[in-house]
Amino acid sequence: MTKDPQVRVPAPTQLPTPRDWAGGAALSTTSAPTSVNLTEQQRAVALTWLSRGLSVIPCSRTDKGPMVAGFGRDASPEQLAPFSDPEQVRQWWSGRFKRAHVGILTGRGADGRGLVVVDLDMRKPESSLPPEYADVASGADVLERLATEAGEAWPDTYTVLTPSGGIHLYFRQPEDGPLIGCATGAGPTAPHLGPLIDVRGVGGLVIAAGSYSAAQGLPYRRASAPDVLPQPLPEWLLERLRPSAAAAAPAPRPAPVHALPTASRPDRYAAAALNGATEDVASAAEGERNRRLFAAARRLGELSTTAPAVLDETTVREQLLAAALRSGQSEREALRTIRSGWERGLAGHGAGAA
Repeated sequence: MTKDPQVRVPAPTQLPTPRDWAGGAALSTTSAPTSVNLTEQQRAVALTWLSRGLSVIPCSRTDKGPMVAGFGRDASPEQLAPFSDPEQVRQWWSGRFKRAHVGILTGRGADGRGLVVVDLDMRKPESSLPPEYADVASGADVLERLATEAGEAWPDTYTVLTPSGGIHLYFRQPEDGPLIGCATGAGPTAPHLGPLIDVRGVGGLVIAAGSYSAAQGLPYRRASAPDVLPQPLPEWLLERLRPSAAAAAPAPRPAPVHALPTASRPDRYAAAALNGATEDVASAAEGERNRRLFAAARRLGELSTTAPAVLDETTVREQLLAAALRSGQSEREALRTIRSGWERGLAGHGAGAA
């Protein structure tokens, strides 16, 4: 990142308004690149963000998924090192991943802080929202409402338009206090902001401007002026993204699952296994959290066919998620790990796993 993050934002008349951005109006005449060397372009984008003190990762151009492992919330400095290594990055976008999306790792940067990105999605026609949000068409509407309630203006910062019509607002992580994590949609605690808004912080990623989406036929496109870089979070937005002292208290432990005395031996064993797994996940130290969560979900998936009345997928997910949140993991990352471990466990059982 630059040493002077307080970059002046041009007059509003030089940029589309948030409502113009939402829905992709500014992208309507943009089509797939025809003469650009995609490999050179993607590599240049990756190295540009690297020069700004941020880490990058190759991502799929169809589903945006990461193509290299080891970057999650609990990743060690050694695991994160390749994502900020210029030589490794050049190799990725010169060989195996030469046409991949450029993903920017949010959260921790080379300067110790990095980014937090507010992702404003478009509302899908078939979606339903709480009554108080019945009239909103996008996450931009929700954020505008939050800004109005705080008596503040729309936050000016580095802005990217997505192929689906959404908006990415890039901010710098706060200099003091804990870094902002990830959250999806509405939720009772920070950093959840509201429906149709996702937050990408520690353990997350975002697709960089310049990347072309094979699925939607459009690029991720910068909307802010060339001299505008990610700005510090406005105070009103930081207050919503950072949990209060009361909210930061450890979550209660998940209630134990009890099997009736008359239950079968497999059911009693399954209940004990589930309770033991949640205790193990809840007490995991940083650096061990994701591994323990995956192992617990996989083991319970393997046992599920022996006691389906106890180890149904919903019960296992809710119990392990509560334990993971207590240990400090983000909801999004925890749910992804639980699903992966559970599916691996089911597959392992089918293959004759003990």
